[in-house]
Amino acid sequence: MKKRFLGLLMCVAVAAGAVAQTQWTLQGNVYNVDTLNHIGIGPATTLTSLRLTGAQNLNVFYTTTDLSNPYISLKTLKAKDIIYARQTVSGMAMDHDSDSAQYFLGVNGDFYNMRRGNSISSQISDGELIFVDNGRGRTHWAVGADRKPVMDFMDVSCVVSARGKAVKLGGVNKVAQPHSLNLYTGRYGHVSDKCDSVAEVALMPIDAPISVGKTVKLRVATAPSVGGELAIPEGGYVLTAKGQECDFVNALQPGDEIDVSVTVNVTGGTNISANQLISGYPVILRNGVTTDPVDILHHLNGLHPRTAVGNDSIGTKMVILIVDGRSKVSQGCTTKVLADIMRNVGCYEAMNLDGGGSSELYVKNLGICNVPSDGKERTVANGIFAVANVPVDNEIVTIAFADFRKTIAVGEDYVPRVYGYNKYGILVDADVKGVKLLCGKAGKITAKGTTLRGTKQGSCTLTARLGKSTAEITVVVK
Repeated sequence: MKKRFLGLLMCVAVAAGAVAQTQWTLQGNVYNVDTLNHIGIGPATTLTSLRLTGAQNLNVFYTTTDLSNPYISLKTLKAKDIIYARQTVSGMAMDHDSDSAQYFLGVNGDFYNMRRGNSISSQISDGELIFVDNGRGRTHWAVGADRKPVMDFMDVSCVVSARGKAVKLGGVNKVAQPHSLNLYTGRYGHVSDKCDSVAEVALMPIDAPISVGKTVKLRVATAPSVGGELAIPEGGYVLTAKGQECDFVNALQPGDEIDVSVTVNVTGGTNISANQLISGYPVILRNGVTTDPVDILHHLNGLHPRTAVGNDSIGTKMVILIVDGRSKVSQGCTTKVLADIMRNVGCYEAMNLDGGGSSELYVKNLGICNVPSDGKERTVANGIFAVANVPVDNEIVTIAFADFRKTIAVGEDYVPRVYGYNKYGILVDADVKGVKLLCGKAGKITAKGTTLRGTKQGSCTLTARLGKSTAEITVVVK
């Protein structure tokens, strides 16, 4: 994969002449904000890089996606599609990329167990229960068929009914807890956990697999057994009971039918559509106001790299944002400063995701667009992705300069990078060849139409041409 760590070019970009400068007040401190880059990367999606100078120096990278675009869908992915695994964000995207689904944008997701690779709390992908653990009291980001995100405390409720009794599961693909029912799927592995104090049966779907918003029927496929390590059948499940719930499982017999219903409930009892769900903590922006959780974790008050996801007030614009940290170039920020940044880029609601060395923003054909504090991509548990549901198409129909604006000296040569996009707006070539340049009186085109040389002080409009497609930027010559 081609990787261009755009963040490493920040100092160069500042020296080259930042534009669109404004000021933001973040937690009482005034910051100068320079827009360094603003480019398209996919259908109705842009990538913007900012340089903030003030109480701390911050490099910020964020994408904005119009969720009303018919080509766009949102996905959550689990590393390697199994519970106990870690993988890079770019690796997850490339593993799922297909001829009809382009995973063009991705960001790291939930906090996770760094040794085993399981996420801290619940995840749903395409309606499938990847992992359910409601016991940690965490906030979640969810999106349904309407593609409008919801961020709040949520409960993934899974109820199993058989022989006139209904029991709520304690978790899915979670180690069985005392006096609870747990469900294992093929994402967990080949067998359930070993434990002498459990009773369990294998289950097979009768009409459809378990999914959010549905009640489905399963058939008991084995007699109750003890000791754990029951084989998880392909396409099926293992229902495990511990403690007082063993009576429920021990009463089941092969051939029995059971009902399983799944709902996602926001705190307060409202059911929501949730084809995709991932956890984080906390919600940092609520109704346009920076929140102040009374139980805020100590690390949220420190200066660290940050990752956030947010949306506007009507839920049609999604923002994914990274703040680099732990370097002299970009020190990092608190979650309150992160919330203020999210509001300034157009968010009404926003949630904090895993930060630190996990923070990374991936764009297809550009690679990792920030500078991870580890110096490289970290393997993580899961992520959020924007997908273009279109066929592969590498024909360039529009072009754009990679630079937002450029400043050069008299006598200096500038060889611009030009991006190429297909008819769906997907970036398919990050260094288009064969482009011809035209400019005004402040510069001269050399090297067979590929290079601009500054000839005198002033500014000019630099035009790139490829067939019938053109692009323009302003070049200042000093």
